[in-house]
Amino acid sequence: MQAIAVALALLDFAPVFFLALGLFFLAQLVDRLEPRCRRLALTSLALITVGALARAASNVMFALTGDEIPFLTTLIYVFGAPGFALMAESLMRAWMRVIGRSPRLDPWLVPSVVSWIFLLAAFAMRGEPGSGTWKAVLAVLFLGGSFITSLSAAVLGWKRRLHMAAALLALQFAGTFIFVSIRTFAPQHPLIVLFAELLMLASQCAFAFACWRIAAEYNAKVGPTAAT
Repeated sequence: MQAIAVALALLDFAPVFFLALGLFFLAQLVDRLEPRCRRLALTSLALITVGALARAASNVMFALTGDEIPFLTTLIYVFGAPGFALMAESLMRAWMRVIGRSPRLDPWLVPSVVSWIFLLAAFAMRGEPGSGTWKAVLAVLFLGGSFITSLSAAVLGWKRRLHMAAALLALQFAGTFIFVSIRTFAPQHPLIVLFAELLMLASQCAFAFACWRIAAEYNAKVGPTAAT
């Protein structure tokens, strides 16, 4: 049973790779469409990747020793939720640039304020050890930012008639939502965990492919036609 648990834990690293790959392509897309948000997108890539890697490493340690590393476990929420808020803002700004609008506010302002509100609320609701209330607070920001990220990228893809890429992004968010629900609320039977991991892997593969396709399409458009 331990060998199965370790194998499932190691499988966690595969979705992380494809998630990071997709976010890298989105960062390229943002840099192409709205260079002011380049650092915003790259910071998002770093935060989400570090948080996801930390969670995967914690799962491996739990499978090997039976004990999680609380610090690593929390990083997926503490880093991942603000990370998706930053990526959502950068993609929305890229979309605004495509339709000919240019917001005057600093791009860091809104996602930073929203992230700190959620982080402080989670800190205030941390409660007793083992309480998951604070995680639920940050999960709202995590899923909300993920939804806006996928939606913004899908809209950009739809504008270039990349309908399959837009559909894959919708499926990716649905898969992520189901994965989070299963890992949070369902019994952690090995078969259920395996289903959740394979679902997450398929979702992130779809995400990486869709992001690559959209970024490649916009990078191929040189000059003013890229922002029409």
